[in-house]
Amino acid sequence: MYKVLARKYRPSKLSEVIGQPVATTILKNAIETEKLHHAILLAGPMGTGKTSLARIIAKSLNCQNGPTTEPCGECEACKAIALGKDVDVIEIDGASNRKIENARNIIESVKYPPLKRRFKVYIIDEIHMFTLEAFNAMLKTIEEPPEYVKFIFATTAIEKIPETILSRCQILTLNRIPKNEIEKKLKYIASQENIKIDNEAIELISYASTGSLRVAEGFLDRCIAFKPTDTITKEDVSVVVGIPTKDVVNSYVEFIIQNKAKEALDIIKNLNTISSNLQTFTKQVIENIIEKDLSKTQKTALINIYYNALKDIKQKIEPTDALIVATHKAIATNDLESIDIIIEKLSKTNSNVSTDLSKTQTETLQPIKTEEKPPIQNRQYGSNTEEKEFSEEEPSKIDIILKTFGGKIVNIEKLKK
Repeated sequence: MYKVLARKYRPSKLSEVIGQPVATTILKNAIETEKLHHAILLAGPMGTGKTSLARIIAKSLNCQNGPTTEPCGECEACKAIALGKDVDVIEIDGASNRKIENARNIIESVKYPPLKRRFKVYIIDEIHMFTLEAFNAMLKTIEEPPEYVKFIFATTAIEKIPETILSRCQILTLNRIPKNEIEKKLKYIASQENIKIDNEAIELISYASTGSLRVAEGFLDRCIAFKPTDTITKEDVSVVVGIPTKDVVNSYVEFIIQNKAKEALDIIKNLNTISSNLQTFTKQVIENIIEKDLSKTQKTALINIYYNALKDIKQKIEPTDALIVATHKAIATNDLESIDIIIEKLSKTNSNVSTDLSKTQTETLQPIKTEEKPPIQNRQYGSNTEEKEFSEEEPSKIDIILKTFGGKIVNIEKLKK
């Protein structure tokens, strides 16, 4: 019967665990000095080795040569634990056994010593799925279990576990596995299985796995089924996994920089047609832009555009629409000017304005020439009337306006002009 690669190549000892140097070092030293904590919490993303480490701890404690950091894998205990059939190593799924009744069953079974092994080990996966009542019921047992009991918890969401539980556990955080470590493991598996696969194909699988070895091994399984005899290429991986190749991503970014909107949009439409993962494609575009030799202004603008597109896709907006909008925005960044050029233009504009203002002030300060008004002739009245000689100025526009409007407020300054 065929066994999937993730199960077939599961690590069986601490030295075989990849990408977790801190956690493995702590466990190795604790086992060698017989100072292993009675409650260990393994926290980390999926596929980083939490369940594998839990089983390795159980083997190390119960191997006939143990406690040891290198369990033999041949004794009855090691074989039974590897198969998940050992009576004293109880594996519990926290998602389906989350109620207080399940917690009470665990508390009750803890009272009985192991039947065959040195230690009775409880491996509880996805412990964050427990109800609050179940957690509270377990508090005393986790804090002070019998000497023959070890609890090993695994979770992908440590933030959902109450502080009262966390304070009673030794927490080991597992990180995403580096790409180069995953690539080495995949090459080893390919050589053991006599699989022909290009290095670029392995790199693309490693990138698509996002630091999860189990996911990478699953992708390799699919590629082997897609091409069981011929050499697996990066194009094959792209089709099977749904991840665009580096060449496609680079071509898209180049079309953006060269103002070729139609060609860039054609790439997006083609990726959508073959059901590629456009969220991953957007991440690849951001990484490609960061590596490009562009001006700071354009690079920053492009990163912001595609980062916002990535957020939109994560918020369940149609990925194709989000990327089409982002493409048009990205094309527009080719017309952006750098900050230095804008500042230089503003400086020149301010300089011209200052020069014009100085000229205007100079003209304003020059004396205004006024025309001399002709003298007013004396007016004579009839012989019966007494002659009066007077000199009177002609009424100004302001006086006329005030008289006409009955003293109402008007914009006199405009009338002066």
